[in-house]
Amino acid sequence: MKIAEFLPILKSVLLNPYVIGTAIVVILYCNFMGYIAKYKKKPPRPKKAKSVSQAPSPAQEQEGEASEEAGGDE
Repeated sequence: MKIAEFLPILKSVLLNPYVIGTAIVVILYCNFMGYIAKYKKKPPRPKKAKSVSQAPSPAQEQEGEASEEAGGDE
């Protein structure tokens, strides 16, 4: 078979609606699978630690109360 005879057959095959539809479906499927593969590989975002203001320890509270009592007696 010569190239001149082959080109019209190739043209009719490639312009067939079933071939075009199948190619579109395969391309969309491959893009969707690539999206899923990349989505699963993303590392989780590091969570910021909430800054909690530390309450004074009981020992510090007692020292503060003792200094107030001593200052008020003078």
